[in-house]
Parts: sequence; structure tokens; C-alpha cells
Amino acid sequence: MTSPRQTVLSHILPESVTRRSFLRGALGAAVAASAAGLAACGGSNASTSTSDSVVLKVGTTNSKTSFDTQTTSSTWGASENICDTLVTLNTKTLEVEPLLVTQLPTVSDDGLTYSFELKDGIKFHDGSTMTSEDVEYSLTRLLAKKAEADSFVYIEGGQEVLDGTAETLSGFTVVDDTHFTIKLRQVYSSFLNMLCQFYASIYPKAACEAAGDAWGTGTNFIGSGPFYLESNDESSEVVLKAFEDYHQGKPAIDEVDVLYIDDANTRMMNYKNGDIDLCFFSTSLLQLYESDDDVKDQIVFYTPAATQFVSLNLNEPKLQDARIRQALSLAINRQELADTVLSGAAIPCTGFIPPSETGSDEGADILEYDPEKARELLAEAGADGLSLTAQVRSQDQSVMVAIQNYWSQIGVNVDVQTIDAGLWADSRKNGTLQVTLVTWSTLSFVGVEHMASYFYSTNASQRSSFYNSSAFDGYVDAARASLDDATAKENTIKADNQLVRTDFGTIPVVWPQNPYVLRKGYDGLDILVDFHFKGMTYSA
Repeated sequence: MTSPRQTVLSHILPESVTRRSFLRGALGAAVAASAAGLAACGGSNASTSTSDSVVLKVGTTNSKTSFDTQTTSSTWGASENICDTLVTLNTKTLEVEPLLVTQLPTVSDDGLTYSFELKDGIKFHDGSTMTSEDVEYSLTRLLAKKAEADSFVYIEGGQEVLDGTAETLSGFTVVDDTHFTIKLRQVYSSFLNMLCQFYASIYPKAACEAAGDAWGTGTNFIGSGPFYLESNDESSEVVLKAFEDYHQGKPAIDEVDVLYIDDANTRMMNYKNGDIDLCFFSTSLLQLYESDDDVKDQIVFYTPAATQFVSLNLNEPKLQDARIRQALSLAINRQELADTVLSGAAIPCTGFIPPSETGSDEGADILEYDPEKARELLAEAGADGLSLTAQVRSQDQSVMVAIQNYWSQIGVNVDVQTIDAGLWADSRKNGTLQVTLVTWSTLSFVGVEHMASYFYSTNASQRSSFYNSSAFDGYVDAARASLDDATAKENTIKADNQLVRTDFGTIPVVWPQNPYVLRKGYDGLDILVDFHFKGMTYSA
């Protein structure tokens, strides 16, 4: 008899939580992941745990990108564990809470001006003290680096910084070392929630400027978070050490050793052998390890606010006819793919926004599967004999090969190429991926922000999508500006339908679950897309 799967919160939004309450500080949902009671697997404990020191060993893939989340989102959680944001999502209460600030900001009656107070004496890892100028610098740099730019241009002067016509944010006012205000150019209902994102991490101005382009590489990455960066060889291992002067108190875990193990099979063998204590693993290995007596009781399923989709480069002449893109979507049997290739650890998409997020359309059906209609559309578009190239990372290969098979049944030939993660990241940024597979998560659990972070016109141009729809952008803007729940949801659903069912600007496939394993003795793990080690404890 198969034992039921352990699942960490599915992020279904409580009915009592409204958009208005979100604006007051409860926007979004999150995950609390505790591994108490998990059985130990066959290998010895990887942690170096004595009365004086606790070392957690984590296995992960090497994205071969900077830790600087103002230039990339492809890390294993380095930024979240090394840096802090002004406010944060509490992964247990599902509310926005103060982190670097003494309390949630007061907001003016017109909803435009937010007044903040930093905690006194917050230390960066280099010993310097955080001030309002560091906050101003970090948010200005965020816009200059075009990280989540469509969200932060709501700050007065943000568009000018983004465009390169200004070097300072006119809407940011430093009152003194610990007090500052941020003025928006219009009401933005998701603003507090966006300040929780790792893009809005607060960096020490002096250290970041001194590092220049090297910021985020090697050990050139300093924050005020619970762990500091001890070493980073960028190829095999990163070592984090607990920060003695952390403003919330030193973490109970003294050291986190992050080991780069790209191959999913090798990573799980390392776990079985006791060489690592914690890792996500591929759904392609589920059947194997759910039958493994040494491991099956330690598997936990984390359900993120994430969508796995086929990203299409709309600059490509072959993909500019919406009928072709619709045909590619119609050819995919999402339910079959979820049940077989992903071993049931996924939900077939009914749109882009998963049910865990605000603005999802609960009444929508699974995206249509109709290969006959797909063949007819290709014929109408004069696209018989269509050939495409799909470049993917190793973790996406099995799903892309399944999609390759579906597309072959409507006469579309796809050359699937598995490429290095670093090359993939560069190619996506440079706009040279014709077709690829992406799993895109949100830290906000706000559906309109999830979509916009990839497909708003200013973002899509940086991600090999080049989707550019004034209608979609307009619906996004309207949803963001509305404090009325029903109106915001209506515009969010319109944006989703515009993207997925009218323009076929992308092809949502599934909403995935991510299995992970954690060794007995560890407790207090939080997950919000990535692992958060701050609250972890160890008991032998």
C-alpha cells in the first residue's frame, strides 16, 4: 500500500484575506516547511554537529550566475540568506511583516506616501551600519539594473532612472539615518509585497560601489542577513557562516555548506550516502525513490506559486503568427504529461496563474487539447513542415522531450538541445532562445505580479520572449491600481486570458510540485521558492 505524500502548504488563499487587507500588510501567501519527524536514510549524517558547531550540507545545481538578484533571478537562495529586505512575508501567518524596519510603514490618506523607520544599529557583514542612504541606493540601483522594473517605476522618478535620464529617485526622501519616505506616482496595491522580493534586498552602498561589476561574484556580496559569505569558489562549493551581529539574533545553524551537484541522480545518491543533508530532487526520480525504503519517508512535496511554460521568442519570424502559437498549445496533452512524465507531481494549467495566487480564475478549464484543430491552424498559417529549436537546461529535458513528441504528432519538428545552465541564462538574457522551457515562480503570490514579472513588455524584452501587448500591459496596470478586490481580479483574469488565450504569447503547461528530502534532526526549514535557513535548528 502506498503511503500518502507529505505536502507542504498548497498556498490556497484564505477566503478571509482580501486585497484591501493585503495593502495593509497581508498581501500574498507563503510556505512553512518543517522536517520534524522525518526518518533518517541509509547513510550517515552529513552534518558536522557537535556541542559547539552545527553544519548543514545542502546539495543544489549551479546556475553559474551572480548572487546579485538585481541582475539575475537564477540562484539557489543565496540572496535570501545573505541579505534582508525592508519587509518580509511570514511563511506561517501569510502576512507581510517588518524585517529591517521597526514596523510596517504608515501610508498617507491618498495611498501614495509610505513612511519607514529602520531599526537602530543594523549591521552589514563588513561591520558598517545600515542607513537610509543604503536603502535609497539599493532601490535606485534596482531600477538602473532593470530588475522587476515594471513594479518599481511606480516610485516617483523610477521611470527616469530606468530610462537613464536620472540618477536619483525623486520620490525617495532621506529624513535622517533611520527615517525615509517613498512616494508613488499612483496607487499601487502590491507595493509592500514587492518590497518583500529579493530584488529589493538592501545592499551596503560603499561596498557595492567599490566592487563594481564584481558585485555578486566570489565573496563580493555583503548583506545584513542571517548568514555571511565565507567562501565561494563558483564551481563546487559555497560556505555560509552564521552572522553573530544579526539584528534578529545569531542563527542556530552555525554553517551552511552549499555543494554544487548538477546531476539529479548524483545529488540523490549523495543524500543516500550521507554526504548532504538537504536537497530538492527531480520529479523524474519520484517513482524510484518513492519505492526506496531508505528515502521514501523523507520525501516532502513543496507546492510553490510557480508555472512551468514554453517560452516562445516572438521576434522569431516562425513564431509571429498567433495561429502557429495556438496550434503548439493545442497539441499538448497537459493532463497526460502531468500524470506520466511528472509522476502526478503537477497540476495541468488552466491559464498562467495557479490557484494559489490572487486573481486566479477558479472556473477555467484545463487549456484545450485538440491536435486535429492544431493541424488545421498550421495549414491555415502556411506552416506545414515547421521546424523549431528548443534549448533547455538538464532539469527541463524530460518535459521538453514529451512536448517534442506532442508537436511531432501535428507535423512540427523540434530539435531539443540540452545546454549548460550558464549558457542558457546568457542566451535568455541576450534574446537568442527560440523556444525554451521555464519554471517561473513568484515571491508575492499575487497573480498579476507573477505574470507581469515575465511578460510585461519591459520585462519580456529581457527574457527571450519579446511579448509586447498594450492590452495585456493595460490590464496589468488596472489591476495594480485597484484597491477593489473584484475589479482587481477581473483585470487580472483579463490579462491572463489576453496572454494565454488571445495572443498565445506563451504556452503554460503545468503548475509543478517540487519534492525535497531533509535529514532527521533538522527542523524549522522555511521555503519561499528557495530554502531559508535562518529559523533552522538541529537536535541529534
